[in-house]
Amino acid sequence: MQDLADFKIPNHIWIAFKQRHPNLSPTSYPWIEEGFKDYLAIHMWRRNAYAMPSNSVDALWHLLIEEFDDFYQFMCQNFLGYKLIHKPHEKQPTTAQKTLQKRQLVNTWHGACHLHGLNPQDSQRLPRLFQIDEHIRWEQGLMFSLPFMAAMYAQTMQTTSDIPSTTSSGSSCSSSTACSGSSSDSSHSHHGSDSSSDSSCSSCSSCGGGGD
Repeated sequence: MQDLADFKIPNHIWIAFKQRHPNLSPTSYPWIEEGFKDYLAIHMWRRNAYAMPSNSVDALWHLLIEEFDDFYQFMCQNFLGYKLIHKPHEKQPTTAQKTLQKRQLVNTWHGACHLHGLNPQDSQRLPRLFQIDEHIRWEQGLMFSLPFMAAMYAQTMQTTSDIPSTTSSGSSCSSSTACSGSSSDSSHSHHGSDSSSDSSCSSCSSCGGGGD
């Protein structure tokens, strides 16, 4: 099995990515690639429902599923042992769905902080997956603030017993571009939706994935 740290997206896929996003500098590709690997690593760490907090990484995810599904399935089987399913959430989620989406974003925050040795409740910086869009200046990218995410994490941990379990074996995503996991407004700044494992995933970007 190939080590995820050494894994590289083949050049022909980046050529296709360039066709979809011609205005983005290729110097941004390593950031997107590492972000996608972080997302996979979170699923490898703990199979659960995770939001996709980056529109740029989500764009790569869409490309893989839509144009390179054989490669995508091979990659998922190699690193996860199952195919990470990408499924949109409702455009007008119910209150319960919003709560679940918020939990999924917190799951991603927790996992991303774990990957980089950060305290999810008192991190001194954003983990890479949460800062990529802003760093590469992705159009309509998702931007997060440390105080916002720390507060959301603390609040969710306090009420975790009231939140339904999000562990499942598939994954899906939410198509809301709002960063506020609890709503689908059109703001692209520090909030986020989320992703669910197995059957559904939401994300600040527009998708998410999960596992069981």
